[in-house]
Amino acid sequence: MTTGPEPTKSMDQLKADLAEYGFAMMEGALDPDTTAVIRERVLEQAAAEKKVGYGNNNSAVEPDDDVNQWVAFLPNKGAVCRALINNQACVDIVRYILGDDAILSEFSAHITWPGNKEMALHIDQWFMPQTVMPGDDYVRPSDVSRQHQPWGGPEPANHPINPPVVCNVMFAITDFTLENGATRLVAGSHRSGHHPEPDARYDVTYAEVPAGSFVVWEGRTWHAASLNTGNTPRVGITTYWTAPFIRQLLNFPYGLRPEVTSELNDHERALMGFKPWNTYGATDDFGAEWARPGPETTGVLKD
Repeated sequence: MTTGPEPTKSMDQLKADLAEYGFAMMEGALDPDTTAVIRERVLEQAAAEKKVGYGNNNSAVEPDDDVNQWVAFLPNKGAVCRALINNQACVDIVRYILGDDAILSEFSAHITWPGNKEMALHIDQWFMPQTVMPGDDYVRPSDVSRQHQPWGGPEPANHPINPPVVCNVMFAITDFTLENGATRLVAGSHRSGHHPEPDARYDVTYAEVPAGSFVVWEGRTWHAASLNTGNTPRVGITTYWTAPFIRQLLNFPYGLRPEVTSELNDHERALMGFKPWNTYGATDDFGAEWARPGPETTGVLKD
């Protein structure tokens, strides 16, 4: 296990840690009461979904695990959860990494239960085409897959690499400890331009933070959830963010329940992709500030 950043309450230190390590930890981002209410709501929802057999696995990142549980699309499952995307420290660090127009791509709870399987180290922006020299062949962007990547070590590259185009702010809704499966990360791996070799072992830092904190990492940093060897669940909520020209992992404009959409403020609507970006994401009016739903757009007209 290697050393990495310590939990901090300083935004300046958070930014410095991100630059050096590729991840950082903000302590005390949420007050205890808000953390407790969110924890109760998420665990209640998780129990109800498990009882009715609702799909709770994320096979894309945990193909071999049948223990851990994902409570997906949290905006539909409790208004209290929206406190996380209104958290100023979260919004500030996302905009520092990705810029002011970054949007929300994923918003789900990840519950690691005792007896789970260890998640493989990976990066979040696995879909990015690799840099090539002029004239060299390239992987077609729509053919990129998680299974065929430039594997290698975490040492800094000596050639240009992609910048971060996504980042993840994971809120600790319970304490994150070594025993209950705290997120593990490889310090400095964001500078490598590589993906971690499958089944290889690397020196890692475990993000051990108290409930109410968050762990933030940028899209090139190697990371994964760990084994829960304790007897209580680790509850984390991932707010995963992306550049505005990249397709969102969760389709918020389409999938939000109508009663939830009607409750959103403009800040939340913009973060969830209701506002076009340089005409991308528009509907029938390229100059409109907000995309309009189908029933409000212009249909067939006749003289």
